[in-house]
Amino acid sequence: MSLLNNINKVANEPVVVSYLANKVMPISVLELQQETNKLTAIFNALDSGAIAFQLDNTPAWLVVDAATSAANKVAVPIAHFFSQQQTQYVLAQCGAQFFISDMPRHSLGKHSLSVTLFEHYTLYIYQLDAIEPVDYFTGTQKITFTSGSTGEPKGVCLSTQSQMQVAQSLYEQINISNPVHLCLLPLPVLLENIAGVYAPLLSGGCVHLMPLNELGFVGSGLKNPNKLIGAIDSVKPNTLILVPELLTCLVAFAKQGWQPPKSLKFIAVGGARVSESLILTAREYNLPVYQGYGLSEAASVVSLNTPNYDDINSAGEVLGHVETKVENDELFIKGSLFLGYLNQAPHNPNIWYATGDLVSKRNNKLYIKGRVKNLIITSMGRNVSAEWPESLILSQSAIQQAVVFGESQPFLSALIYAAPGFSDEQLKAHLKTVNQQLPDYAQIKKWHRLAQPLSEQQGLLTANNRPKRAAISQHYSPIFEQFYRLGEVIHE
Repeated sequence: MSLLNNINKVANEPVVVSYLANKVMPISVLELQQETNKLTAIFNALDSGAIAFQLDNTPAWLVVDAATSAANKVAVPIAHFFSQQQTQYVLAQCGAQFFISDMPRHSLGKHSLSVTLFEHYTLYIYQLDAIEPVDYFTGTQKITFTSGSTGEPKGVCLSTQSQMQVAQSLYEQINISNPVHLCLLPLPVLLENIAGVYAPLLSGGCVHLMPLNELGFVGSGLKNPNKLIGAIDSVKPNTLILVPELLTCLVAFAKQGWQPPKSLKFIAVGGARVSESLILTAREYNLPVYQGYGLSEAASVVSLNTPNYDDINSAGEVLGHVETKVENDELFIKGSLFLGYLNQAPHNPNIWYATGDLVSKRNNKLYIKGRVKNLIITSMGRNVSAEWPESLILSQSAIQQAVVFGESQPFLSALIYAAPGFSDEQLKAHLKTVNQQLPDYAQIKKWHRLAQPLSEQQGLLTANNRPKRAAISQHYSPIFEQFYRLGEVIHE
């Protein structure tokens, strides 16, 4: 079972529409199959159990994804926003002896061969040296790497069956035939991969792909939102998938007079918790937004709110193939889940998987409360353990306290207490050095220097001097409001 075997289209109908330098290229099922066959033949000749690839949002990504499955290779898609250090870590961990890029990577030496797909997309295939072989779980088709809460991404091993099961459940739950879907998230992001490509194609739909820079993205952030709005206006899609930051962008434009296309029928938002007030506002401006919940270990989506059973306060009904239970407010799931983490013990499908998320459940709908572990999820859906940037900030001995925040926000901020003799300029220089060691989604964009250290007496530290993050956030709420509303660096 592969992606192409599940496309619900006749051979000459367009299944993908590509945009390249203002050129619109419809691609039929037959053309997609022909290019996949061409690449499959190349993959069959490669002596490697896995193939890693880091590509833009183009039809070439879909061909590589399909060809790895057809050639019985493990696909290892790598997000474009991973830092070079993270990418090297993934390559070292996954056992892939070949790496595919849509641009020359001189640091990897000379490419072994190249191939051009659809006459426009050249792929450079590099053979990697000194890669240790890896024993994959039986049935592994894809390894999706999380953004890495501590800087080292974690490989989640998925079967074709688990991915297609989620896509099928989404197709049934959303219930829109022949949808026109515009991919706004990077294709290596599992949510867009499964819900934005597989599910629409199962529904007889057509997927529209634009390079990320043409959508206004630079790195992991949206730098030119006008391009994003222009893409939506041009394509006039029926469906979109957003993270909260992108939803906030669309709402801001709508408030300024932008009229969302009447073609829009369903906008799924996920990746981080979304406030009910934001969803209500979006709907007031004709953005049909519905919240979902998921995780990579469940092959992306676990629950999704829909128009038929709308509850704006919830993350929707649990998909039909997933079993759930709640113990001590924590969500546990079972069903067609991941096979295990790469280079770790396999996941036992007969036991409940602890998600680490705090929820309540009523009438088979999930209501998200928070997380058991202390993990920041930004409004772009990136996972960052607060201790990661904090440890780098505290590597300077003159800095005695650093607490990082940014839950559901577009960037991270920090409260910092440094010795009085350590000047603001020195602190700024140190933070610049820290940020150079972090991918852009984990960098500290705004910071506030404390005049006095946090203390247990204030109720801001535990007895063993660990920060009480909720109390600190509340105590300094005016500071954070200025950070995320006004956007300037301020000091006491």
